[in-house]
Amino acid sequence: MPQRRAIIGANFQVSRSPRLKGDFRIGKWLVQPQMNTLQANGRTKHVEPKAMQVLVYLAEHADEVVTKERLMGAVWADTFVTDDVLTRCIFELRKAFEDDAKNPQVIETIPRSGYRLVAAVQGAEAQSAPASSAIRRWPIALAAVAGLVLLGLSLNVGNLRGRIFSPAPAVAIRSLAVLPLANLSGDPEQEYFADGMTEELITDLSRIGALRVISRTSVMGYKGAHKPLPEIARELNVDGIIEGTVQRSGGRVRITAQLIEARTDQHLWADSYERDLRDVLTLQGEVASAIAGEIRVKLTPQEQASIAGARPLNPEAHEAYLQGLYFWNKVTEEGIKKSIERYERAIELAPEYAPAYSALAFSYTLLASMEFSPSRENYAKAKKLAQKAIELDENLANAHAALGFVLCYGDWDWSAAEAEFKRANALEPNGEAGHSVYAAYLGDMGRFEEAISEMKKSLELDPLSVLWLMNLGLLYGEAGQPEKAIEQYRKVLEIDPKSADGHGSLGWVYDLQGNHTQAIAEWQEARRLSERDPSVVAGLGHAYATAGKSREAHDMLNELRQLSKGRYVSHYLVASVYAGLGEREQTLLWLEKALDEHNDSLVSLKVDPDFASLHTDPHFQEILRRIGLP
Repeated sequence: MPQRRAIIGANFQVSRSPRLKGDFRIGKWLVQPQMNTLQANGRTKHVEPKAMQVLVYLAEHADEVVTKERLMGAVWADTFVTDDVLTRCIFELRKAFEDDAKNPQVIETIPRSGYRLVAAVQGAEAQSAPASSAIRRWPIALAAVAGLVLLGLSLNVGNLRGRIFSPAPAVAIRSLAVLPLANLSGDPEQEYFADGMTEELITDLSRIGALRVISRTSVMGYKGAHKPLPEIARELNVDGIIEGTVQRSGGRVRITAQLIEARTDQHLWADSYERDLRDVLTLQGEVASAIAGEIRVKLTPQEQASIAGARPLNPEAHEAYLQGLYFWNKVTEEGIKKSIERYERAIELAPEYAPAYSALAFSYTLLASMEFSPSRENYAKAKKLAQKAIELDENLANAHAALGFVLCYGDWDWSAAEAEFKRANALEPNGEAGHSVYAAYLGDMGRFEEAISEMKKSLELDPLSVLWLMNLGLLYGEAGQPEKAIEQYRKVLEIDPKSADGHGSLGWVYDLQGNHTQAIAEWQEARRLSERDPSVVAGLGHAYATAGKSREAHDMLNELRQLSKGRYVSHYLVASVYAGLGEREQTLLWLEKALDEHNDSLVSLKVDPDFASLHTDPHFQEILRRIGLP
């Protein structure tokens, strides 16, 4: 395990009144400024150095209203920061003191002014007077006991040394959530850096097979939320929570992290790490290794090498990579195209950085799979990038997942694709992307029981992911379990009531059930929310068609033709509307066009309920044969 340093503010000097020299007490809490800790009832809580400086200043001016300007001038004298940084420090202090902002016992907010410390401040030596002569005799008795203990230790009676000095039994933690690292840079434009560092720490921990680690999508929903940690833990079904901060200053980056047992909200461990920006990947590995060590998780040699094997990286390349992650996670056409620009810049600056190649490969697969542009050209680019990533780092799970995706939806090479998905999941058991793309492949092959099992693994790792809920609903719908599909889509709308995909998917299931009125209503709402997304227009067209509203269905076909003049519209979508209308020849014609463009949606053709009426048609069977579907 790498050597760790305690969380101590470097060069932390602040003038104090005489009574606050050294440690002091606030109510029941012993405050230790040089250690940045609070102690009470046998518990120790760590706070950030800047938060401790705020606390000391408030304590020096107890019962006074201290304006925000005074506080910021005292604590951030040489740095320009916004009020948000001070607000975050006050929030951290209240959380540590278990104080309620609405009924404060420690720190009171004075509206439009500042803050006031309302709890009593005493020197560290302050304690209750002894209640009896028996208590006054304790020091003598304790001295005698201490003498006996020392004698026992010297003789090691009954292995006393081992029993006293052996580590306390570790709390059983087999599942973790890394909450978004707080950005302490004072610059809101650096949020992408903090978010990216959070994601990379999650990725490092996800390589540990004995640990279940919640994925980025679910934890990012708690960014800025002020929920109690036990409540967050219940919602994510985890044993432990990692909280922390990240601060970049000049050419250095500093991460602090603390481990909390979720059930009791008990602080178990905290530490701070700082390195040059070129060594940021090593820094992340140190944090991940320390966490694994604290919870006593046994790492395989391969996991140890994967976490600790980082090399120095050009800081500009890493910054471009983190910006790419930020844009990619928006999952919009504009966001994906911006991510491509940033990943390409990262590769230009660091040609040997494998994660940038695999991330860029996923950007191109997303352009194709979300039908923002034609499949063939995007999958060809993605394949080369994924192969290059594997050439640079054979143990990079995301590179194998990306290559598997390309082999499945770009090359239609089913056995090779499955081998890559399995390799990705073996390398990173907690990588929800690997499980989800494997689930999609299994579903398209008609292996629904296996597919649903894999998608549930993704949801265990990312329980608040709208995308995985959507995919599980799709699998249930294709497997002929519409009620279970509806249950998943309603969960989506609970998380995001304005989800066009959620409304459209509900419309799709109602359409399958023959519930035409509700199907059309949901698709119309999806169309309104999506601003005429081609897949939504086609879905509404199919719903109109199966409801016998032929004119309205043809209106949607005309709308798709109009949209195709300014953007890419998949031929597969047009075929689905004609299938709803029962126009067999037109359906097969547009499926042939989709085949000519090598559209990746064709991989789902065998299990897509929209085309169920054509399964016995010889022409349809020939198209399946040419795709290579069994």
